[in-house]
Amino acid sequence: MDKCQFLLCFFVGCYSLVFPQTNEIDVYLIGGQSNATGQGYMVNIPSDFSVNSEVLLFHSHLMKGEMPYVWRPLHQASESTDRFGVELSLGTKLKEFFPDKKMALIKHAYSGSNLFEDWNPGENIKDTIAYGIQFKHFVKTVNKGLDDLRSQGFVPKIKGMVWQQGEGDAREDSGIENSKNYGKNLRHFIKRVRKQFGAKAMLFIYGYVIPVPQKVYAGREEVRSGQRYVDQDSGRPLALKNAFVVSTDDLPIRADEPHSPYPNDKIHFNTYGILELGNRFAEKIKEHQ
Repeated sequence: MDKCQFLLCFFVGCYSLVFPQTNEIDVYLIGGQSNATGQGYMVNIPSDFSVNSEVLLFHSHLMKGEMPYVWRPLHQASESTDRFGVELSLGTKLKEFFPDKKMALIKHAYSGSNLFEDWNPGENIKDTIAYGIQFKHFVKTVNKGLDDLRSQGFVPKIKGMVWQQGEGDAREDSGIENSKNYGKNLRHFIKRVRKQFGAKAMLFIYGYVIPVPQKVYAGREEVRSGQRYVDQDSGRPLALKNAFVVSTDDLPIRADEPHSPYPNDKIHFNTYGILELGNRFAEKIKEHQ
């Protein structure tokens, strides 16, 4: 190599160090059961709310919207196209907080699913025989979403995950032991997700479940205690770094929504509740990122 070639290589190398030629994109995962799937109604979204289409969304086949397993601009991804989940306000608010960041969401949720069986992540990454059905779908969805981003020239970085789940573990027919083990199972689940995708510093933000006590959810207090104890700042042995719970008991529910087809539903957050939940998730991410 002559002197000119050496100098050219030297300056190109220095430029690459100072100005890295990567196309990084921040990725946030969404999981859980029916309140994560989303029971907000598109027709009731306030007129002053606008979805930020710069944010990308990738969702599983269980979201009954159009074109699963395809990256598209942010849109509703629930059990039917007339409904939505936290994805709309979460993605929009995150982009507002971090306008210079490229942003992508990957979602898999399933109504009625529990953590102790359906989302069981196994003891470790090799323990695939123990994976619950929803954890399998979740891993498949996230891996495909990340691979597709890479094939498009992006460098995806998993920054956080939001999780709205617990009703399935609090139900009377799930057994009180599963309710009591929710905190332990949630802590293990968070650690496994981080390990599964090589994101050990990933934020994990989740909301309290079942705002109104009901007989069928006999394990409500046990599940909510588990949620409280896993929070980083709980001071309990289950506390896990970078895991934070958000309050939800003041969020409006479907029973409160005008013209609701479910006037007795005190489990699911309504249109305004889902929008606010997504905002709270984003605010907690901003607080700790």
